[in-house]
Amino acid sequence: LGKYSKIGSISDKIFTLYYDHMGFIHKLTPDHFEAGGSLAAFGNSKGIFGQAFDMGFDTALAPQYLTLNEMIFYAYVPKDEPKDRIYTKQFDDIHFGKLIHSRKTGTAYIRKVFHHNTPEGFLSSVIAELIDPFGIEEVNESSCLSSSLFISEAGNHSYKLSLQLQSVISSFQDSDIEKTVVIPGYSSFLITTILDNENALAVATMPEIVPRNMTFQKDSWFLYNFGKRNGQTWNIYAKPCNYWFQQHDDSLSLSVLKYIDLGKSHTLKMKVIPNTNVLTTLKIPLLQVIVGNPNLLEVKVEGYFDETDSYIMEVSTASKTLHQGSTSLEFIVWGASTECYVTTFVPMLKSSCSYLKSMHHIPSEIIPLEDWMSGVYVNSQGFNMIKVLPINYRPPSNMGIAIPLTDNFYHVDPSKPIPRNLFYKSKRSGKFKQCANATTRKECNCTNDQKFSYAVAFSDCREKVPRFKFPVIQYPVSLQVYSEDGNFPVETPYLVTVTEVNNRENWNLRHTVPENVKKMKTYLESILSAPVYNPLGLNLSIKGSELFHFRVSVVPGVSFCNLVEEFQIYVDEVPLPFPGHTLIAVAAAVLLGGLIFIAFMFQIRNIHPWDMFKKLIRRNNLVPR
Repeated sequence: LGKYSKIGSISDKIFTLYYDHMGFIHKLTPDHFEAGGSLAAFGNSKGIFGQAFDMGFDTALAPQYLTLNEMIFYAYVPKDEPKDRIYTKQFDDIHFGKLIHSRKTGTAYIRKVFHHNTPEGFLSSVIAELIDPFGIEEVNESSCLSSSLFISEAGNHSYKLSLQLQSVISSFQDSDIEKTVVIPGYSSFLITTILDNENALAVATMPEIVPRNMTFQKDSWFLYNFGKRNGQTWNIYAKPCNYWFQQHDDSLSLSVLKYIDLGKSHTLKMKVIPNTNVLTTLKIPLLQVIVGNPNLLEVKVEGYFDETDSYIMEVSTASKTLHQGSTSLEFIVWGASTECYVTTFVPMLKSSCSYLKSMHHIPSEIIPLEDWMSGVYVNSQGFNMIKVLPINYRPPSNMGIAIPLTDNFYHVDPSKPIPRNLFYKSKRSGKFKQCANATTRKECNCTNDQKFSYAVAFSDCREKVPRFKFPVIQYPVSLQVYSEDGNFPVETPYLVTVTEVNNRENWNLRHTVPENVKKMKTYLESILSAPVYNPLGLNLSIKGSELFHFRVSVVPGVSFCNLVEEFQIYVDEVPLPFPGHTLIAVAAAVLLGGLIFIAFMFQIRNIHPWDMFKKLIRRNNLVPR
């Protein structure tokens, strides 16, 4: 803070002092916020906390009327002012949009700020709109007002003001220095020197329209006091907040982030509600939009006033083909006061995939979480739809149930033996992922989310899967895309590919392909070397047994996102596979035929096995006497 480091005494135990973007210091405590002022302007805390801060500076102002409602204020810089102090007697850009107040009465709103070298003695000025009329000097304050005024040129860019005495008490006084003579229709004059009771020197605000050698009667000229000789008579304050900034979705965030996917659009709607009609009567647009990167998105802007004189701006943005990146939109209320909580809204737009966008498979029957935890969910047919997988389970391969060839393990426990691991090919396949280098299941550090995840990356942790009774016929593969803007079903133009991650067969898909999609489907299949399906009306049939693990991927070109979803189905209660049924039937027929043939041979040879059996029993039961 340098020489302004002494800011007074602060009694709060917990507080924070910070500068805002305007260079003003503020104090923040746990239960209160106090707006402050500029340390450079005040140098102590008395003018900082608890009251509005003054942005005025140490010089006199000379007002000049342009119209009844518009004025120019010139800031006076004496000729002998040191160069290193001139900047302290000038208007600056910080004064734009602020209010000039007079010690008497009156307020004007600064609309423009100028810096210039002419007229002599005035290096800066502002154009201000008159809100409340400024009070003029009275005769008891400046007795010179009781006389007529004659104006002549004194040379060296100054003018001589001479009183045409009409009263013995009428005269110029030292207190009139830095007061401004205002003559309607002519240049104003800032009094700089009192020569005697009847004559004074002044500088003109507009030398081109100076009334040379003219006399103005009493009550046709006026005095305004915007000097500092007898204490500061004017101040510059930030105007009170005169707008409310409202978003169409009533969001409280000032820098929201919106994602625009390939081929999608988004509309932002802002509303500025004025609490004064100073500007809206002219129907001047209150809001401006600045696009950070105009080449990234197609942007259309429409602004209009509604029936309540609120200004509404709608900005429609759409992605350009295959263009990814980010840009900002700045909604700026130029006429708003710095006292407003919000003057600028800066949403960020990204032409890319949203981190919240994902695709999900919607199961045909929703199983509650508590049933997943227990492992039992019985449907209306009395069938338990949850299968607890065996430890270190691997699905069968095309070579048979006892010969798994996939690298994916499920429900892994490194401390337990691996089943179905007798054949050489089975021993060479299979790799732990989450449980790699672990010795027990606990060391796998599987979370609940991982235990219920269908992703093949977490197959080591997966313990329970949905169970279906053989055969699975026309199972609806229902897919939905979830994003921050809601969810919608996956349908054309989204096309998908479906694979079984463990390379299993005995499954097929049925779908309907609209005529307008057939050519695209054929083209994509030739490029991807894989079947392409229409996700709407996609049905799955399975005639195999045990676990099937499917991955559904959206074909690139319709979204910036890599939309992938996986789901699992365990097929249980499968009949014996072919030729088991035939072999059992043949064996039963042979056994039955053999029994009939033996009975026939006994009959024709008059052999009675039952009678022979009874004789044998009697013989064994005879007891010798």
